[in-house]
Amino acid sequence: MEAAKERFAGANSLALSIEKFELHYPRLAEDVARYTAFIQSKNKKTKYVLAPRLALGCIESDERFHDLRDYLRHPENLCARRNEFQEPLQVALRTSYERLAASGLYSPAIATEHGRNAILVFRWLGRKMKVYPELPRWLPLVERNFKGPRKKTDVPAPFQGMPIDEIEALLGEQFIRDLRAYQAVAPGGRSRVLGFRYLMSFIRTTPSEYSDMLLGALAGAAEHGCDPTTIKLVIEACEDALVRSRAFSPATISGWMGDCGRFFEHLSDLPDRNYPHYSRRYKKFGYVPPESSTLGDLDFAETRGLAGVARLRASIDVVRNAAMDAINRHASFFAAAQPMREGRNFSDLPTDQREACTAVATVVRAEIRSLKQTRMSQFSKNGVRTNARKVDLAMEVLATPATWLVAGLGHLVPDVVTLEFQQIMTLISACIGATSQTVLAAKLVFCCETGWNRQPIDDIPAEVYQFRLTDEAGVASASFVSVFKTRAGHLVQTLLEHSELSGGRATDAVATWEEAEREKSWGTFDQRCMLSYTSPAYEALERIRPMVEALNAFTNDPDVKAKFFKSISLAGGVSTFPRAAGHVFKSGVLSTPGLTFRLVRKTYLQLMLRVVGSVESLHVHAGHSGTGVLLPYYLNSPDVKRELEQSTRFFQNAVQSLVAAEVGGTLRLMMSDEDHEWFYNLAGISGIASAVGYGVSTPVAGPPGFEFAPSDENVRALLAIDMALDVEEKTADPRRWALVGVPLRGFVAAILSKLRAASMARLIKRVGAELTDDAEKGAVVLPPLKLSGVLK
Repeated sequence: MEAAKERFAGANSLALSIEKFELHYPRLAEDVARYTAFIQSKNKKTKYVLAPRLALGCIESDERFHDLRDYLRHPENLCARRNEFQEPLQVALRTSYERLAASGLYSPAIATEHGRNAILVFRWLGRKMKVYPELPRWLPLVERNFKGPRKKTDVPAPFQGMPIDEIEALLGEQFIRDLRAYQAVAPGGRSRVLGFRYLMSFIRTTPSEYSDMLLGALAGAAEHGCDPTTIKLVIEACEDALVRSRAFSPATISGWMGDCGRFFEHLSDLPDRNYPHYSRRYKKFGYVPPESSTLGDLDFAETRGLAGVARLRASIDVVRNAAMDAINRHASFFAAAQPMREGRNFSDLPTDQREACTAVATVVRAEIRSLKQTRMSQFSKNGVRTNARKVDLAMEVLATPATWLVAGLGHLVPDVVTLEFQQIMTLISACIGATSQTVLAAKLVFCCETGWNRQPIDDIPAEVYQFRLTDEAGVASASFVSVFKTRAGHLVQTLLEHSELSGGRATDAVATWEEAEREKSWGTFDQRCMLSYTSPAYEALERIRPMVEALNAFTNDPDVKAKFFKSISLAGGVSTFPRAAGHVFKSGVLSTPGLTFRLVRKTYLQLMLRVVGSVESLHVHAGHSGTGVLLPYYLNSPDVKRELEQSTRFFQNAVQSLVAAEVGGTLRLMMSDEDHEWFYNLAGISGIASAVGYGVSTPVAGPPGFEFAPSDENVRALLAIDMALDVEEKTADPRRWALVGVPLRGFVAAILSKLRAASMARLIKRVGAELTDDAEKGAVVLPPLKLSGVLK
């Protein structure tokens, strides 16, 4: 294993040397010095000088960028051509980042940091110095498109976005210059004109009088006759065509058409142009919540062939088991490393094992000493080296995986021939305390069991259990804990003095806990739960508790000490910095692309919906008091929507089949008490209880019998509902119509059918004719069913 200085020298070899930088790029070196003059920290100054040197090292070594190299050496001589080098500079910066990441000399995080720093420096130079190419406000190092715009890849798109060169041939060079200028200033760059490219393809495939006027206006015609109404009609026609194709999600289409409105608004504001006036406010685009994805959408080998609820249950079990396996391996590794942390004498061990344990202990003890003195690793710039020669020799020994196996620490060793520096330090960190992998795995298990958001999980205090009962313990995030302790008052000391509460103390603690829940003066998204001792979440917390508590000795930050979940890393010491699963786990189930806490939470809530039976009851488990969050964001998945539609169909069929009493004076639904209560609850949730005869103020526990007296007034009201349904069906929101309109139509159809069977057809005909006449005269107001709004 190379010494730290040799390793840093290898990494710095990718950068252009300072001598060559100042010799060959004198103007650039001077301007970079101006940029760093605003930075107080010496370490940060070094980073921001190194970043452009790394980029220049790539530019010097790649023949594709030699023209850019020649320009940057003397930019003042060629400043009139600086816009020609915008795209080459962007490509060079991305290539430099890829070069750093692929070299193996930098961690992914450090490579990303250098890449972003280089972009910051060159963006500032382009805007302030006026002799360098300007960079856009957003320049991603890696092009990311996780899902793409396609809703269904098996459904062919009606047309593709028109290429830029074809648009230039159609609308001219002046328009293309304006379009490229808009790309440079618009957030998102090229993606912001993708909708316009689809609009142009639609105009080409479906020409019309309005589209011809729009093309003439964009091409610079003196008298084009295009007004805002024309532009709006073309956008709406393109939107309808894309929606009918079902090839793209509604949110994607809405976003594209909104981008078209912003682009036309930008064009209309340009001076010395003849573009038509337009404002994006002329057309409103409603927000379309995306479909709620779950763990069932991820491709786990264990869930292939399963569907629906079975796939959800299997998916969350796969994630939970994988996370628990990671926790158990780290816990066993930490326990086995205790002799190395304590610096015990290994003289009584066999030679091979003694040498292996001594090598591990040498590096671990030196690392602990540096952490206690500086809070940083011994290999960081701010760390302290102890016994540097012995540590470097030990690092060479630890580069062999067999050394760790002989020392009894093979639980976490990767299957490689030789361990790299970063891999060795990850194992050293695991000997000292909880690493990011351990903490993230515990958080995932906790989320699988409780469905909490990530933020309240991160906010669990260091005293993780507020009180213990005989079979469960109280766990909560920081804000709720504050409210609970305030209400507990003098009981707090009792709770802290007793490891396990029973009898009256347990009753008092639970009562105070419930009072704090009802008070709701804690944060909106804070959480709390009673965690059973048999729960995997409790097991996960107990397994990592010794590892996270061991880290308190290596930090002075009170915010870090106050949190339960904390981890140690080579770069940052002890911190609570949260990271995504894809960045922490490099292999196995937990490295599956798309695995996030949000996905786990959605899966948990959709499974819990099957347990509690209604969206209203799910609010308690979700931690949301509002009604407009669960359906569009957590339950907006194909499986849940299909089940809701099935319940709607069952609702309609039940009404038509259960009207079985004779029509003497009233109609009465004949069903069991359980079915009647379920019927009443579903009518209330669907929003049609009062419309079909149920009193909305009646408690759910005792729903009234449904009665319909066939008087002229009641029949007229029934037919008015039927007429209102005919009117609103044309404009109703599809989902609201399925959940509310269809069952209401079933009620009306069932009652009218029974009335006709009871020889009341003439009554229905007479009242219906009177209602129709009054409606045509405007003398009647149909009941407002409000089916056109989006269901929350």
